[in-house]
Amino acid sequence: MIGKITMSGLITLLLITRGMGTDPDTVKKSREPRSHWRLTLRAHSKAIFNFGGRVGSDNPTTDINFTYDRKQWGFLVFKGQDLMDHGTFYNFALITVYKNFRLSDKWTMTPSIGSFLEEQNAIVDKGSDVVFLLTTSFRLNQHVTLEHMSLLGNLVFEPEERDWVNRFRLLYTHRHLDFVASTWHNNQVLDNSWYWSAGLSASYSRIRLADHLQASIGVSGLVMIHTSDPAINPQKHTAMVTISLMAFR
Repeated sequence: MIGKITMSGLITLLLITRGMGTDPDTVKKSREPRSHWRLTLRAHSKAIFNFGGRVGSDNPTTDINFTYDRKQWGFLVFKGQDLMDHGTFYNFALITVYKNFRLSDKWTMTPSIGSFLEEQNAIVDKGSDVVFLLTTSFRLNQHVTLEHMSLLGNLVFEPEERDWVNRFRLLYTHRHLDFVASTWHNNQVLDNSWYWSAGLSASYSRIRLADHLQASIGVSGLVMIHTSDPAINPQKHTAMVTISLMAFR
C-alpha cells in the first residue's frame, strides 16, 4: 500500500515538475507583442531627400516618421517640412502600406505601395501621385546589412512624369554607432533625365533617455556625381547635422 502511494506521489511530482518547466515558456510566448510601433522626430540643419538621393533644402528642416510593424505587414507615415520656406522640395508626405516576405534567415523582400504627396502649396498639391517601393535586404551578419530599394513614382495621375530611382545601401551597426553608405541612380527607363549621387552618414544612436525613449545625433553628406539635366536635378552637394528622438514599443 505504501509502495503504491509512493509510486503515485512520484508520478504526480514528475507531472507537476514537467508542467512547471513548460508553463513559463508558454506564458512568455503568449506575452510577446504581436506588433511594434516607432515614432521618430528629427531636426536637420539642412535636408537630404533620402528616398531619391538629392538635396531637399538648404534651410533647417524637420520630419516625423511613424511606423507600425507586425510580423508580416505594416504601414509608414512620413512628413517632411522646411522650417523657413514652404516652396522647397522637402515639403512632402509619404504614406505606404507594406508586406514583409522573409525569403530566408538573411534575405527579406518588402514591397510597399502608397501615396507621395507634394505639399508646397497645399496638403495635396500638384505632383501628388501613387508610388511603389520594393526593398530587398541581405543581412551578412549581426552588424552588416546590404540593401537595395527601387522606387517608382507618378504611376497613376501624371504618367508623363513617371520616374524610377534605385538606391543601394551598406549599413553597419554596432552598439551605439551607425554608419550608412548610399548611392542612388535615377535611370532613363521611364523618362529622359537621369542622375547619379552618393552619400555617407554617421551617427551615435540609441541613447537611452527612458524605458521607451531614445535619442541620436549624426552627420550626413551627399554628392551629386552627375546629372543629365541640372534644371530638373541640380548638381548640388550638401552636409548636415541631425538630432532625433524616437519613442517605441
